[in-house]
Amino acid sequence: MAKPPEIKVNYKIQYFLFQLIGWGFLVALIAVFNVKQEGFSVDLFLFLTSVFFFNLSISHLYRLFVNSRGWLHAKLNVLLFRIGVSSTVLGVVFSVIINTSNGIVFETSPRLLSLNDWLFGSFIYFIWNLLYFGYLLFYKARIIEFKNIQLQALNAQTELKNLRSQLNPHFMFNAMNSIRALIDENPSKSKTAVTQLSNVLRNSLIHTKKELVSLKEEMTIVSDYLSLEKIRYEERLRVRTEISNEALSAEIPPLLIQTLVENAIKHGISKLKEGGDLYLSAKLVDGFLEVVVTNPGILQLSKESTTQIGMENTQKRLELLYGKSAVFSLTSSQKKVIARISIPLKPDL
Repeated sequence: MAKPPEIKVNYKIQYFLFQLIGWGFLVALIAVFNVKQEGFSVDLFLFLTSVFFFNLSISHLYRLFVNSRGWLHAKLNVLLFRIGVSSTVLGVVFSVIINTSNGIVFETSPRLLSLNDWLFGSFIYFIWNLLYFGYLLFYKARIIEFKNIQLQALNAQTELKNLRSQLNPHFMFNAMNSIRALIDENPSKSKTAVTQLSNVLRNSLIHTKKELVSLKEEMTIVSDYLSLEKIRYEERLRVRTEISNEALSAEIPPLLIQTLVENAIKHGISKLKEGGDLYLSAKLVDGFLEVVVTNPGILQLSKESTTQIGMENTQKRLELLYGKSAVFSLTSSQKKVIARISIPLKPDL
């Protein structure tokens, strides 16, 4: 599957470049107007230089302020109100800069505020605000769009991988063979097993088309899958689950837990003659959903192993949905492999 091109933008360089061009253009306009009126002079050059650097510094300090307050994450109506107020205040600062520079350079009588300069400065900073926040909102929209494209591509890859896992001849043979053995021995149980197999396949197809599913929906697939595997492994597979009721409504990427459970059985319990215990827990802790899957075995990772590939796939999906807020780890301790996932209840998209 082709990987979409990454968006690489050094917005800091662009910001300073636009700052220099923008304020340089304004100073050039003021210079053209004054040169036509009074001609060029050293005093005019000093005045224009002071206006350029003062406004460059003030706008940069203002940028640091709005970034520290997280204005970009505010609602649009709130942001527009803040832009209007800040433009008015900065217009006052602009008037002070113009008149102070004019008084110092040309040695005129000091006058800090001028209605015309204030209105002109407010207009200039209003345009500055629109350009700055407009660019950032556009850039943010591109990043979100890029993440969505990556997520769609990764979900498609996960769907294909899951279908190959569910529909591979080995899995189907074992599932159908176990069901066939039950037909004469326990017809009622065999019907239930057929239903469970159908549910696993159907839900796998449906859920992989969604970005997020509830933990309750995910556990439906996991329960059916484990029931089928218990028919196959019988007493070798012992399952213990601890799922808190309040965690059932939490949303997670589809087939996330099912993949962890499948790996636990395939790479752990199936390789042990005596089998082992599979432990699955899910609970809410401080605004996060914490999921733990534990199975007996020793963790062995290599670049070519399916465990390593599955781990990287899971980590990538979590990063695309939650950024750095989600945590995924796969560790080994006392002959047990522990998969642990911590997901924020609300994705930070």
